[in-house]
Amino acid sequence: MRFRLSQLVLLLAVTTVATAVAGLVATYRTADHELRHVLDEDLESQTRMLAKLLAIGRIDMPRGELALLLTRAFKPDEDDALWASVYDLSTNQLASNLPHHLDLKSLDSGNVSLQWGGHDWHGYQRREAELVVQLLRRADLYADVQGDIVEDIMVPVVAGSGINLLLLAAFLGMLLWPLSRLVRQLESRNADSLDPLTVRTPVAEIGVLRDALNRLMEGIDSVLRRERQFSNDVAHELRTPLTTLKLELAGPDPDLPMLGTEVNRIARVVEQLLTLARIEEGHWRASFSRIQFADFWAAEGPRIAHQVVAARMELEVDIQPTTITGDAVLIQVLIQNLVRNVIQHCSSDTRIHISMTSESGQPVLAISDNGPGIAPDQLERLNAGGFTRMDSKNEGLGLGLAICHRIAQVHGARLGFAANPGGAPGLRVEIRFPSRAPVNAAR
Repeated sequence: MRFRLSQLVLLLAVTTVATAVAGLVATYRTADHELRHVLDEDLESQTRMLAKLLAIGRIDMPRGELALLLTRAFKPDEDDALWASVYDLSTNQLASNLPHHLDLKSLDSGNVSLQWGGHDWHGYQRREAELVVQLLRRADLYADVQGDIVEDIMVPVVAGSGINLLLLAAFLGMLLWPLSRLVRQLESRNADSLDPLTVRTPVAEIGVLRDALNRLMEGIDSVLRRERQFSNDVAHELRTPLTTLKLELAGPDPDLPMLGTEVNRIARVVEQLLTLARIEEGHWRASFSRIQFADFWAAEGPRIAHQVVAARMELEVDIQPTTITGDAVLIQVLIQNLVRNVIQHCSSDTRIHISMTSESGQPVLAISDNGPGIAPDQLERLNAGGFTRMDSKNEGLGLGLAICHRIAQVHGARLGFAANPGGAPGLRVEIRFPSRAPVNAAR
């Protein structure tokens, strides 16, 4: 059986109110009983004390003076008026703060109940030698005194319970309102809707849940966009060589050298596609390590130099002691793609300059050439993210650009394109690595 959260909250509210009411009733009854007991014990204690004081003193005073003393001590016109009577068995005299001539019903100490003046009276009498002292309180005044005391007890309890209920309602409102909005937004979405959730809430935990869902949808959207771009790259890169092969093979006398060139081109494209696919899978995180770039270049530099010399170009290198965090294989692929781009699209007398420097603690890898460069509008689009690729046959980087972008992203680096400084011809590509290792960069 499944319940909605609002139903559970309603059940909680009803249970809380019922429990509060039951608690108040139980508290009232318990307080009423205990207060009656306390009042009776207090009356008994006063009676005993008064009887002992009168018995010890054995003060011989006229009946009128004793009645006046009792009247002053127990004023009959007070709200909590007590009826005090003193019987002297030896002289058969009676003194009281109220005018009556009632005889004693019993000579023993204990509880006593009388009727006088149209009221019921309850109290206690105490015998000390020849004196019998009675203290009684009107039955209706019991209720008044108890009501006042219980009211003093119950008002804070009721007020506190009301405040607690209001705070509970406010808490549940703050919890349920954003959760309900979050559920409605999720229910109203289709599989293609990956926009961020816009629920605002003062509750930190719900904010964490919203942010986690937004990061999850952002990651899914990024994966879907890369998959679509990967499919576009595959179609674009393979269309031209496959068309050439088809045309050549359809003719009576195929150009075998051309066929070989196109097959090699397809092989390179497939190799790049596999490289890009492996990068997208994010399996490179575990192999990240601290790379001393001078040591890396000592191993990789000769291969790069051989490619440049074979293309009859000139290579200049300026490698400063620098440490980066990443995967050496990916860094190797990044440099090879950028150098291969220069080799493919520049003349044989081009000069390539590769440098690794540190600017304010940030490693910067730069590869520049003095070739024809790229038009300014294309540079702007490259740096703004307008291109993820350019035509690989005669205009730019092709899949190599997508691979370079992704490698830089995996390392938390920024890939930038610019003209050479000072108006010199050619293109300058910079990869600015972070000062510290990227956290989960390959995700």
